[in-house]
Amino acid sequence: MAALARVAGGTIVAAFTETPMRALHYKIMVCGQPSFRSIRDTLPQLAYEPGMQRGFLLSKESNQNRLKGRYIYTKISKLVRIDADSLEPVEESAETLAECRFELDQQKGMVMVEQRRGELNALYEAVDSIPDVTCEFEDLNLNLLDLMIEVQGAYKKNTIKSLRIHDYLARENMLANASFKVLEPQDGEKIAEKFADQLDAFTLTLKLPDGACALTVTRKGSVRASDDAPDELLLFVKDLLPRFHEAEVATAEVVDPVAAKRKRK
Repeated sequence: MAALARVAGGTIVAAFTETPMRALHYKIMVCGQPSFRSIRDTLPQLAYEPGMQRGFLLSKESNQNRLKGRYIYTKISKLVRIDADSLEPVEESAETLAECRFELDQQKGMVMVEQRRGELNALYEAVDSIPDVTCEFEDLNLNLLDLMIEVQGAYKKNTIKSLRIHDYLARENMLANASFKVLEPQDGEKIAEKFADQLDAFTLTLKLPDGACALTVTRKGSVRASDDAPDELLLFVKDLLPRFHEAEVATAEVVDPVAAKRKRK
């Protein structure tokens, strides 16, 4: 976003500011109905009040299968200061209140937190501490190429803005993780197809009735969009995540003992 500013001498220049982004971070939630019922019944009993170390504030949008709200908790950090008398460094603990905006969706089998992905860990610890609850948060492993094509099919006016690729062969004997800005729109899909198995993230620019909107999706399920992105877009992407999740299956090498014996000979 550009803003005009007048500097010394009367010259007008364009100052560029970063567009605010919304960040939603998802994981697969493995939680049976009895455990989810225990979570649903317990969180209202843990309602946050001033002076508490932690607690929950549930939204009115919560229902039988979806819990949405804020988790307020105390975060302890370490500070180092210089003692005025000894002039030696002294480590102190500092407590601050932190906020985690979350959603637990039993029907979709998804958990989401806003802004910082690390809040998933804080939320998991709180949920896991509830008696009689067995619940796991597991990383997504998205097929980004197919998911991107699905978004492009729904929002026809789009361009691929950038692609993030891991284990890219930058030069001989050198692999790199890098983000590539796509300069020629027609080349974006070709590059995405070529590096489909190495895609870590894609960013699309979508032309919507109310203006252009940037959308980024990562392999692990982080979704970032322009702050003014319509809710319908974010809900659409959310619904795609379980569909394009590919469970990572551990594979074991099967050895033919007869063939192995022949090889040793």
